[in-house]
Amino acid sequence: MYRTRAVLFVLSLWACATASAATPADTVSAFHATLTDAMTRSAKLGCEGRLKLMQPAVDATFDLPFIAERALRRHWKTLDETQRAAFAAALRLSVITTYATEFSAPGAVTFATASSEALPNGDALVHTTLTPRDGSALSLDYVLKPRAGHWQVVNVLADGVSDLALRATQYDGLMKGEGFTALMGKLDAQTQKLKTRCP
Repeated sequence: MYRTRAVLFVLSLWACATASAATPADTVSAFHATLTDAMTRSAKLGCEGRLKLMQPAVDATFDLPFIAERALRRHWKTLDETQRAAFAAALRLSVITTYATEFSAPGAVTFATASSEALPNGDALVHTTLTPRDGSALSLDYVLKPRAGHWQVVNVLADGVSDLALRATQYDGLMKGEGFTALMGKLDAQTQKLKTRCP
């Protein structure tokens, strides 16, 4: 009986999670809820706790393999499978560490979802705002693609500036000027620097 109840409980949680991400806006709102939770419980979780909290949220919300390929543009085709996997893993860790570090103060920011729109190519655009506790609201627009019955983020625009475009420009310069090893070293250094600031 106990085992049956446990299985039913897990299945109910899975069903709720699936339903909660039925639309592009739901995907974004669920991610914002995790960020808010990380900030609210920041002191209790600590840096390692927030990293663990953000890992599944980032994996569920973002299409990181797609982002990794698009961030490297034409250079992606010059890499072998081992290099591609290493870059995707480094990018994933960088994203997770960024969110765990930058969203660590209780009540530092609040999120609000404004509206959503369908794009001609089948993607979706979700308009949201991020409002610092002592500052002006910042617009955050999320671009999402349909992925096997759910939606995942492939780009974020902060006040109209594309995060993917910024990454692509930075990575392109490193790949052309110094090569893949230098790019990986730069990514690792950025992640380690973030961790030194992660409370």
